[in-house]
Amino acid sequence: VRTFREAEHDGWLARAESYDDAFSAITNQANAHILAALGEISGKTMLDICCGPGHLAAAAAARGAKVIGVDFAATMVARAAANHPTIDFREGDAEDLAFEDRSFDRVACSFGIMHVAHPETAFGEARRVLRRGGVYAFTHWALDDELLQIVSAAIAAHGGPPAHLPEAPPLMRFADPHECTRALNEAGFERIEVERIELQWGTREAEAVLALIYSGAVRAAMVIDAQEPSKRTRVGEAIVAAAEKKRASGEILIRRPAVLTTGRRR
Repeated sequence: VRTFREAEHDGWLARAESYDDAFSAITNQANAHILAALGEISGKTMLDICCGPGHLAAAAAARGAKVIGVDFAATMVARAAANHPTIDFREGDAEDLAFEDRSFDRVACSFGIMHVAHPETAFGEARRVLRRGGVYAFTHWALDDELLQIVSAAIAAHGGPPAHLPEAPPLMRFADPHECTRALNEAGFERIEVERIELQWGTREAEAVLALIYSGAVRAAMVIDAQEPSKRTRVGEAIVAAAEKKRASGEILIRRPAVLTTGRRR
């Protein structure tokens, strides 16, 4: 049986291109918020963990930061390097960073922590590679993220307990601001702040919502695919129907609010 990490790794290896083509339009909306939370970055060293296609790293470099991006999927690293060839992108593990202690002034992880098997280990590694007074920021979807609500409701109504899936950390653990604060405090961060940021995604085709899930929502896609074939079909139909109900003036708008947490190394 595959581990959660192995399942995630396989999922991201297969989705580097589709994630960038579909999901970056959503996650890139968070970049300015993340950089604002990190404070002044011009001339600072920064590590972008779970860098994906590299757009946060590029936005930071455009503001004068000296950035390295790491991702555990080789295809994502290749995509990031193709997108932004002047930036240093490398394969790397959020739970075992290949950098010396106190190597960076800033560390960020944009929507990556839910895909890490042991978040506490990842937080500890982020703190380890930060210099004293350095800032760490991470984002996670909020509890009222409409895409995840649609998926959860469809599975609850038409699916069943997924079979043959590896044990995984709680999906929405870090949608809770109190849990974000507690976890970073335990990892040795201080001056922790949590804010909400509003993101959204629009389409004119309800079927595009299901395509969006398969393009870059690895955990959600795994749960859907683990359903029996007949239930999987009904879940997909329910997702499309729920998306259609959000149509207004010809467009379907899916709200994807997120939680942005920052802390400083003691």
